[in-house]
Amino acid sequence: MKKTLLLAAVAAFSSVAPVAFPALPGLIPLPVQVQEIAGAKPFLLNTKTRVFYAPGNAGAKAAAQFCAEAFGLKAEVLKPHGHCDAGAIIFDVPAAGTLDFAKGNEAEAYVLAVSENHIEISAENFGGFFYGFQTLSQLLPAGAKSGTVPACKIKDMPRFKWRGMHLDSCRHYQDPEWIKKFIDLLASQKLNTFHWHLTEDQGWRIEIKKYPKLTESAAWRKGIGFGLNPADSTHYNDKGQYGGFYTQEQIKELVKYAAARNVSIVPEIELPGHAVAALSVYPQFGCTGGPYEVMMVGGVSDEVYCAGNEAVYGFWQDIFDEVVELFPSEFVHVGGDECPKKRWKTCPKCQAKIKAEGLKDEHELQSYVIKRMEKYLASKGKRLIGWDEILEGGLPERASVMSWRGAAGGITAANAGHDVVMTPTNFCYFDYSQARSGEPRSFGGFVPLEKVYRFNPTEGVPADKHAHILGGQANLWTEYMPNEKHMEYMIAPRISALAEVVWTPRERCNWDDFSTRIADQYKRFEAAGINYRKPEGIVIKETSDGVVFDPDLKNAKIVFTTDGSEPTAESAVWTGTPLKFENDKTVTIKARAILNGKLARVNAKTVHMPKAKVTSTMGTVDENFPPRCIDGTLATIYWADRAPRTGDTVTAVFEKPQTAGTIRAVTGKNETGGGSDRLVNGVLEISPDGNAWTEIAKFSDGIAEGKIPAGTRVKAVRLRATGTQSEWLVVREIEFGK
Repeated sequence: MKKTLLLAAVAAFSSVAPVAFPALPGLIPLPVQVQEIAGAKPFLLNTKTRVFYAPGNAGAKAAAQFCAEAFGLKAEVLKPHGHCDAGAIIFDVPAAGTLDFAKGNEAEAYVLAVSENHIEISAENFGGFFYGFQTLSQLLPAGAKSGTVPACKIKDMPRFKWRGMHLDSCRHYQDPEWIKKFIDLLASQKLNTFHWHLTEDQGWRIEIKKYPKLTESAAWRKGIGFGLNPADSTHYNDKGQYGGFYTQEQIKELVKYAAARNVSIVPEIELPGHAVAALSVYPQFGCTGGPYEVMMVGGVSDEVYCAGNEAVYGFWQDIFDEVVELFPSEFVHVGGDECPKKRWKTCPKCQAKIKAEGLKDEHELQSYVIKRMEKYLASKGKRLIGWDEILEGGLPERASVMSWRGAAGGITAANAGHDVVMTPTNFCYFDYSQARSGEPRSFGGFVPLEKVYRFNPTEGVPADKHAHILGGQANLWTEYMPNEKHMEYMIAPRISALAEVVWTPRERCNWDDFSTRIADQYKRFEAAGINYRKPEGIVIKETSDGVVFDPDLKNAKIVFTTDGSEPTAESAVWTGTPLKFENDKTVTIKARAILNGKLARVNAKTVHMPKAKVTSTMGTVDENFPPRCIDGTLATIYWADRAPRTGDTVTAVFEKPQTAGTIRAVTGKNETGGGSDRLVNGVLEISPDGNAWTEIAKFSDGIAEGKIPAGTRVKAVRLRATGTQSEWLVVREIEFGK
């Protein structure tokens, strides 16, 4: 068949400005080029439509068969120089030189051309054909298998090679059928990498035949843990233990299922830290010999693999021997993050290994571990990738880095010539809340949809190092997500924002345009049965000028109350002027937008006084600034960017001295206090003037509570670290009591 439907070559296609076409549904991610054919009749897709594929091209055949099955049709081979009757969808290979994309990720490039008589998807590889089909699906009504497809020409290719989504199956196990639903969601957004976290302190999820205890025992723990309601999950065995695992046959099926959707599954096998589950059944591989128990809480354990024990390396190699046979992916993720060195410092075997290998310290011992595993995986034809902590002590020459603690680690790695996947917490952690209040339980950070859309994987990276940025991904750590509905809520719609910024040329990314197009994506989520987060209508923000409201839809009417009551259509209307409140008052503001004549969801925010200036000797992770630990709610946090050292302080100085009977400081990841990231060694102190300090309590499991001497007026309060610790610090709230 003639290649008459291809778009003309575009020398610099990524520079084309975005153009809105009302007749077309909202496409996400936005293609590189979209040309609507004005006045042309649409293509009618129905049960009479035929699907053809180019002979001799396995990618065209596979995509055509996938398309035919999705629409309830039949795929047929296209005869050489044959004629197609009207009403055909054709997966065809372009003539040499006609699919001339700029150099980049052309392996997933495609051209989609729709006329009244034909739909032609032209590509050179399966990825391109498959994504052409995905765009075709978006041109139909949500969930439809038939209907009219508007006449248009679309030329498209991704910005980045790695477009990923991470899933933690260790804190909570997910059913294999839901994993398929998750893969379908990734594919629908043109994401091509599923980073699967399979081993952790809280459970081992992958069957390793040589070490059966890993799934017989280490895949299970005593209960759901994390302070969650046991009834929120169904993943219990007949002994009442909580957990589960994936057999090798199930994994093979999932890998095949993903490959049919152009998704590569990258397994993560954690080492040398986050190893408690494995050590619980093979204690000889730890520094102390145990006993160890599968953890029921989050955080970082001091119990790690013994890097000085040669048998441990054999254990890892045996595991990787089975893993690489299951996963054909180019990469294998080894974790490498959050590995305390406490046990290594006192372990005779680890100290002997440091001496024998001429290493400087325990950080170089970790580097030795990573370098050794990189070499072994390379012998199996695999590339090693790990979290940015693997930079510590030196990085193997061929290793790649996944940068999560901001972009700094990724920039360092790229500058040194290593490939990088960017996944910084402040843009890409989907376990963070999507609003300041009214959300399901989360880790505690704040990453709304608009912030995800601002993510740019190459930001801060020198232009000559951009080639080392493979792409970006979002991470879903599931500590507080015991069931699949909760996970879906945290993923969607943020996955759509991520998908667009890693696919679409940066200059075509426009928030206002995206926020209009996503209305059609909501319909697709509904059709797919995804429990997505509905538009909230209004965000309540504190600014230096006062409290303001930010609506999802521009010019939306906003009604609000300041007495804690539910706002109605008759409530006060916001005029755009910031709301101001007196000091030493606690005010609960509730607001909602009126969208399309209907009241949207209610959002609430408690503005809590006393006003105080809060400072810390430590830095800050993302937007979790120090003042958030004295804002009247345990839901928001101050998150320090490192572990406290002796003498570190978090200090609140009040504008007006306070009188109260007690004062309580709550630290840690758990909202009730405790858990990981608590203050382990520290005291709570008060001052009448901000200079002289009196200790009133010591911290125990992250909480300190003490009585204020009668008649004392408190000008300042501080938390002071009296020792060092390995875990970072979260301060949830400083509270006064009667």
